[in-house]
Amino acid sequence: MSRALVSLVMRGEPNVSEQRRRRVLRAAEELGYRPNAYARSLASKRLSTIGVLINDVTNPYFGGVYSSLASAAEMTGFDLLVAPGTRSATKESALVRTLLEHRVAGLALLSPLMSTKELRGLTASWPTVLVGRDASLTGVDVVTTDEHQAARLVLEHLTRLGHRDIVHITGGSNRSAKDRAKAYRVVMRELGLEPREVAGTFSHDGGQEAAREIVGMSRVPTAVVAANDLVAVGAMGVFESQGLRVPEDISVVGYDDSQIARLDLVQLTSVCQGVDRFGSAAMELLVKRIDDPDTPRVVERIETTLVERRTTCPPAQSSVNAARNLSSA
Repeated sequence: MSRALVSLVMRGEPNVSEQRRRRVLRAAEELGYRPNAYARSLASKRLSTIGVLINDVTNPYFGGVYSSLASAAEMTGFDLLVAPGTRSATKESALVRTLLEHRVAGLALLSPLMSTKELRGLTASWPTVLVGRDASLTGVDVVTTDEHQAARLVLEHLTRLGHRDIVHITGGSNRSAKDRAKAYRVVMRELGLEPREVAGTFSHDGGQEAAREIVGMSRVPTAVVAANDLVAVGAMGVFESQGLRVPEDISVVGYDDSQIARLDLVQLTSVCQGVDRFGSAAMELLVKRIDDPDTPRVVERIETTLVERRTTCPPAQSSVNAARNLSSA
């Protein structure tokens, strides 16, 4: 059995008889042989693996983005090598360096938390696309959400229902959370409303802590816009436990339209970011950058839709604050 025949079979070339193909595959199975992707790339002089950094593997949103990216990578002939983050900016640099040590063709970084300075150092000589975060880095492409358009969708939905006192629970101090909060403030002012924010993080616990602060406010809002679905669900649990009905007493909107939002017992109104488009757009930009490193930088902002479910409705005629005053009289 010649090396050339084995190579043809393992590459899936069509000009091999079915009998010989079966014989090679049977022998490979008996020997436990698996093709070496790195060796193949050396032989072809083309690297075929994309390194992927995932911000938080526990967040369902990133599962959707990764699935979209994996489908697009398969269509373009690339494999993915994944480094799972744990919402730790300090660990991300080491993870990206590990990916680069495996001689990847390019990098797809999903909402990285590390500083812009660190990103610049790591991506200076490597084709890179940022997904879910904008950063002004020469030669680094970006696919992200149109945050202003998303904020307008949410806030116009709530104001049409009659809400005027709308609080935003933020996602923390990272860039994407700051962009989301900024969009909320800008659109609130465009609508002639007063922005009010409560600090949180992109997590269930962050939503719970923020909700406890909201419940203790002298003026409890009639609606809350959460930084993501995990935050929203965490907040909803606290509201319900404190006697605030969702949505009768307080409407809640999430962000990501994740599987959590669609659960029968949740049915959360949420922003759908169109993650299917994220993967295809990211791979398209990355392949172009791999083929031509000097191509002009591209920032693609994906428009969102709002999926309306059971957690939003018009505010009650008698506010929560009025009810409190009566009970304390």
